[in-house]
Amino acid sequence: MFYTTVVKVVSEGSSQPLAGVQVQLYDKDMFSKDDLLGAEQTNAEGEARFRFNSDQFDDEDQVLRGIFPDLYAVVLAPDGTQVCSTRAETVDNVPRRHITITVPTTAAQAHGWQSV
Repeated sequence: MFYTTVVKVVSEGSSQPLAGVQVQLYDKDMFSKDDLLGAEQTNAEGEARFRFNSDQFDDEDQVLRGIFPDLYAVVLAPDGTQVCSTRAETVDNVPRRHITITVPTTAAQAHGWQSV
């Protein structure tokens, strides 16, 4: 089965979309390593589209906890370090079509994603 999820990256406070931001989409697991479902760069609207199938996240967590992925997004700085994540806000066993992740204004400005 195929799934599509759109991650929108916005700046804190203004909700301004951030273009050119590296985003990763994961399936959160409790008993094994989280599954990376894809990595994309945001477009001019601050969106990254991910298409993945159940083979990419089907493991013992799905057998024990439900058939849908527990999705979260991670924003990476140009050097590959994590800027922010929605992992703590993951909704268990709910197929999510949209995730919005808010980047702190200082981080957006520091990485050149937003003008001062």
